[in-house]
Amino acid sequence: MARRPGSGMRWLLFSVSGRLSRRTYAWAMLFWVFVLAIPVTTSMRAAPDSAAMISAGFFIIAVFVPAAWSIAVMSIKRLHDAGLPGILVGVLVIPAASFLMLLVIMLWPSQERPNRHGPSSDQPGY
Repeated sequence: MARRPGSGMRWLLFSVSGRLSRRTYAWAMLFWVFVLAIPVTTSMRAAPDSAAMISAGFFIIAVFVPAAWSIAVMSIKRLHDAGLPGILVGVLVIPAASFLMLLVIMLWPSQERPNRHGPSSDQPGY
């Protein structure tokens, strides 16, 4: 069976093209929560001024950069799926509004019809 364009983990986590369903977005966000929890937990358990604390700090930075990019592009795809402009992802960097915007991205229903970003993400097999 041939793989459809816009499928696979690389597309899901790092590509800005296409549409993303609410369920897939929620699962991918949960993935990043768990991945980011690893270095944070490691740093919390390390003794102050230890080599483990320094290593955990570098690990946090190394994980945060791809996670931030991935969360941004997944949010753009989710906004595309809802029929909203992708530029609204900029609201996620405003501290007071980011939680509200995250809820909007998570809960706003998908457009049932195809749009310029692709077919509906709620179609079977998508």
